[in-house]
Amino acid sequence: MKIYDNSNIAESYSGVTTPLTYSFARAVYQEVYVHFCGMMGVSRGVIRRNGAMFAKMVEFIGSRIYYDLINWYKLVSFLPGYSFNRAFFEKMLGLQKEYHYTPPAPRGALLRYGVFLPRLVFQTVKIAITFVFMGFLVRRFNRRFDREHARLSRLDLGGMSLAASKELYYRVYTEFVARWQVPIANDFAVMVSAGAADKLYRAWLGEEGYVHLFAQSRRPLVSLDPGYQIIKIVSLIKKDPELLELFSTGNSPALILRELHGFLRASPAARKIEAYLERFGSRTPNELKLESKTINEQPDFFISILQGTLASRDAEVEKGSVRTDGVSAIKLRELSAPRRLLLAAVSRWAVSSVYLREETRFRRSLIFGFTRRLFLAIGGKFAARGFLGEADSVFYLTLEEIFGVIDSDRAPGGLAALIAERKKEYAYWKGRELPRRIESEFPVGEIEAELRGRRDAPPPRREGVLKGVTAARTALARVSGEALVLADFDPAADFTGKILVTRQTDPGWTIVFPLLKGIIVERGGLLSHAAIVARELRIPCIVGVERAVSGVPRGSGVEMHMDTGEVHVQP
Repeated sequence: MKIYDNSNIAESYSGVTTPLTYSFARAVYQEVYVHFCGMMGVSRGVIRRNGAMFAKMVEFIGSRIYYDLINWYKLVSFLPGYSFNRAFFEKMLGLQKEYHYTPPAPRGALLRYGVFLPRLVFQTVKIAITFVFMGFLVRRFNRRFDREHARLSRLDLGGMSLAASKELYYRVYTEFVARWQVPIANDFAVMVSAGAADKLYRAWLGEEGYVHLFAQSRRPLVSLDPGYQIIKIVSLIKKDPELLELFSTGNSPALILRELHGFLRASPAARKIEAYLERFGSRTPNELKLESKTINEQPDFFISILQGTLASRDAEVEKGSVRTDGVSAIKLRELSAPRRLLLAAVSRWAVSSVYLREETRFRRSLIFGFTRRLFLAIGGKFAARGFLGEADSVFYLTLEEIFGVIDSDRAPGGLAALIAERKKEYAYWKGRELPRRIESEFPVGEIEAELRGRRDAPPPRREGVLKGVTAARTALARVSGEALVLADFDPAADFTGKILVTRQTDPGWTIVFPLLKGIIVERGGLLSHAAIVARELRIPCIVGVERAVSGVPRGSGVEMHMDTGEVHVQP
């Protein structure tokens, strides 16, 4: 039996994606978790014996990326404290259903106490030391990354030969992926620290801990910076009557860009826009899909967001007056001093780990943006030689196929037909709803054949009530508002004061989060992007609301019941 689940990975790779993105993700997952296990003290023998497992951490079904879930349970079992970590892991992934994987126990007292116990002690000590120095390790990783990425950004990818492009890919892959063990180790720290804080909150305060993990430092999450910077840009535009008239919805983004590059170039708003594109130009919704255009490639997309924000800023969402962490001060005072100190320490560890994770996630978007540019340059060379009809058709090939063409210096027979068929498959699966969890004994081809024969499930009919899990709450027990239902990101949508209803979000959506009154998402757990950012911004958020997009009519009213995680659809 195989279990495929995309409850969590759909946050990074929502909906359908291309063969190149999948093959790149598969290679990254395989390599980075081998390095991570080494960093966590897993023996080389265990890593070597599980080579096939590391090669199949993800699977491609219906043009969607799924976790091969049992392999992830096995991975967690390599680390100390599996009985606790399994529960934390399931919470982090937002799994609808548990899987009771039990790792094989060592046989014989000699093996148990002479080999496995010393190894367990060694791992525990090594992980503890890593956690203590995590801040230092992440900061060092960030410095090295920024230095190397700056060097890569100056390269002329279009002027490279195909052989040099392939060599560059493997050099970058080796340099960056091997070092990515540090961000993955910090992700593990997020899982453990947040899970431990949740257990303490439940045991001592009778409340869920995840919803109370607000940042306690003055440094905002780097993933929130795009949204804050947009608000600053909009404020600058509103102070300049000439710019305000230019950004009116009657003018096209192309016209606005021409004027900003012309006589308005020296204006404070224009300089701020240029600085934004330089820093955050690689961020965009679905930023980990190599086929997704970055903001730098489509600056008119960014201008549209500014126009939409300007048009809706009069309906500003009130912030701060009703936001609270929800923990009774009386309950906290009733705790003994040792318990208060321990709760505070674990909570600080959790929020610090989350802060560090968002920093490395920003750099992840940068390296994926560079990888996109590299393969687009390769696609352009393929098109110039007649191997492809157009450069972006390269996304419908796998890594192995692309490098095979480079090595042979010719296009294999039937390449055009293969790409045409894959584009057809992509379009077909894009129009289909697939389950977030698939359990089957059959190979992927047979699973896809069975899915083709199914009809998409009808919209939920539960007397106007949908159910999820509260991820971020305010002082208000119920939050009502107009639903903005989006299957995918729409820069022209009016986000201000709305309750966003969508399948999932990624860091590219953060540019509009400060405008929202509430967030309802289908996928993701209590440590998902939507949950983390909503808690930081004090925005009510409910996650894991099955089929919310199809179950909430566009423009209808919704009421979020924060105590129960229910979403009531109003006529």
